[in-house]
Amino acid sequence: MTQDHLALFGLFGPRAAATDVSLWHKYNPILPVRLTDGASLNPSGQIWRRFYLGEWEYKQDPETPDDCEAANVEETI
Repeated sequence: MTQDHLALFGLFGPRAAATDVSLWHKYNPILPVRLTDGASLNPSGQIWRRFYLGEWEYKQDPETPDDCEAANVEETI
């Protein structure tokens, strides 16, 4: 019963700040998404998304040659 009272007080505590979806934020999709520039998805680049003009937009960080080489080295190990 004491735990029930403690849970009740947790309702009035500070809440986590909501993510502003109009700003670009990291996103890990389960299914493939269409990028805003129309490029194909690169499996090693970070995907970002934002909600803009009523729809989700996705972009991906470009992969540098060093990133590509590091990924290939990790696959061979």
